Amino acid sequence: MAKYHIESVQEWAPFTHNGQSYSLSHLNAHEITYKGKTQDFKFVVTYGMHCFTKDGTPYNIPFKYQDARESISVCLERYEASKQLQHILPNLPSLMLYQTTEEKYFTLQMMNSATNQLEPYKICVAFFKENRLMRIHVLSAFFARTGPGAPGEPIPQKPVSLFKVAVDTAKKPRNSGRPKEVNNR
Repeated sequence: MAKYHIESVQEWAPFTHNGQSYSLSHLNAHEITYKGKTQDFKFVVTYGMHCFTKDGTPYNIPFKYQDARESISVCLERYEASKQLQHILPNLPSLMLYQTTEEKYFTLQMMNSATNQLEPYKICVAFFKENRLMRIHVLSAFFARTGPGAPGEPIPQKPVSLFKVAVDTAKKPRNSGRPKEVNNR
């Protein structure tokens, strides 16, 4: 049963491939509070399917996961890395966010269990209000091999802090700025 009145998947169903069950409970909706100097900000966090799926990678298994919008191949590299997302998000105040037209993202160094190497891990997020809830939706998370944040690729955008983004999000009218990827249930 849905815990929040929102339009995103709140509990991801497990899937089975070759007799092995894969849990996605680590991507279930949850709350997180960031304590600021003068104000605390509570967000409901949800995750998109692109945190564990991507077509055409060497780490794909022949299984397509489907939500209300699309059907995409499961990528075991992304799946294994996605298990760390709930542990990474509490550290968001110490990381710099970078703005693109539609989203914000941050990159950090993380061990890739598929390659056994430390690699840049890029997490793309959207901040918005849905009904009266402040929301973070993790749109995608992947090891950055090309583009801004990849090895040898500078990030051209100016960084912003989580608290600047939180203050701006709190000022927005409800149901504003919600990306289409959020409507996935």
